[in-house]
Amino acid sequence: MDAIEILNTIRDNASQQYQDRVPEATRNNIEEVGEAITDLNNAVVYNEFINTLANMIYAPMLVKKSWQNPLGKFKKGKKTFGDTVEEVYNNFIKAQTFDQTGSGLLTRNLPDTKVVFHRMNRQDSYVLTDSPEALAKAFKSYEGVAEYLENLFTTIRNSAELDEYVLMRELFAEAYNNNAMKVVAVADPQASEANAKAFIKAVKTVSGDMTFANSNNNAYLTAQSTDNKPIITFSRKDEQVLIVDNPTDVTCNIDVLASAFNKSVVEFNDTQKEVIDAFPVDGMIAVLCDRNFFQVYDDLFTFREFENGLGLYRNHILHIWQTLGYSILTNCVCFIVASDQNSDGDIADEYTVSYTLKTGVTSTNKRTAVNEGMSYKTTLKGVKGTDTVTVTMGGSNITATAYTAETGVISIAKVDGNIAITVA
Repeated sequence: MDAIEILNTIRDNASQQYQDRVPEATRNNIEEVGEAITDLNNAVVYNEFINTLANMIYAPMLVKKSWQNPLGKFKKGKKTFGDTVEEVYNNFIKAQTFDQTGSGLLTRNLPDTKVVFHRMNRQDSYVLTDSPEALAKAFKSYEGVAEYLENLFTTIRNSAELDEYVLMRELFAEAYNNNAMKVVAVADPQASEANAKAFIKAVKTVSGDMTFANSNNNAYLTAQSTDNKPIITFSRKDEQVLIVDNPTDVTCNIDVLASAFNKSVVEFNDTQKEVIDAFPVDGMIAVLCDRNFFQVYDDLFTFREFENGLGLYRNHILHIWQTLGYSILTNCVCFIVASDQNSDGDIADEYTVSYTLKTGVTSTNKRTAVNEGMSYKTTLKGVKGTDTVTVTMGGSNITATAYTAETGVISIAKVDGNIAITVA
């Protein structure tokens, strides 16, 4: 949509006063339209023009180079009430043996109901400044108007979309670090064709298993410590989504991946797969999950404005409040590149991670197991200068190379033994 179409779209949907004062835009009356909109004696008209534009910033027609959050399609929409979402799942129940005496008739058999709460955790604002004088200068040509509008609104729109994408992408790291994902170790698919085929086979195997009711692909038990009853659940093919990083997507045979979901390549790309630039976890190349894994809601999307009469400008403030969370009640499996560190021909060897932390010290990564050859990273918070931090792997003290006291970060490139972290 060019500048003339934008101006006339605003006029067509504007008040009668606006339509009476601002003529329909044509190729020959740019200055006349500009004078009517930016005339300081027509403040109501100018306000209506700017406010309409501000509320159009999420319309791709307004900017030529708009960027959209590729994970935005998995959002749940606007939250209706309050700042908390209650996610509920009623687990499968076990059959009872027939009792001809009926002695258990009055026994209470409560359902195994799992409940998780998601609270609003994002409150950001974006400030957009405009002035009648700057807009008036732009109305020397329609090209000038188009450039002004694009420069004015592209930045705020794309910035908000990018921030939302980064925050949603970070959910993968939070879920992984909190043991809320099942992990499948794979050889690097970019290293060889055989590895790429093995990765596709692994995805296809997990996808097929997700269609059956079981607890194989859900990390509910390790994601929390108060309930020891596993979740029995399933995800139909059309409920599954494969999120893959760009290098892996380029390497793997898209036809084979599409067939794993019983889809044509076009259908698979449109409904079952999303490509992102990278995962925030070292070695993670793909996530296969139920669409309900993402618990992302819009709490508030609104504009407010403040006019500075002394400076002759106006600030438009876009407020975005959101609830960004992930579900531990659904299927979610991540695929992480591992390697055979001990040369036994198996990359699935698993090593434990144990934490012995003094009161007041916490670890951002709560994983209790890591596959051989994978990386491990965490940040210790609350460590004081008098505390002693010790990191061992396979019984050997690796504190000097793994721990950075200034940042509290523990980083191990390739795990080849049980890890023990102690703060005393």
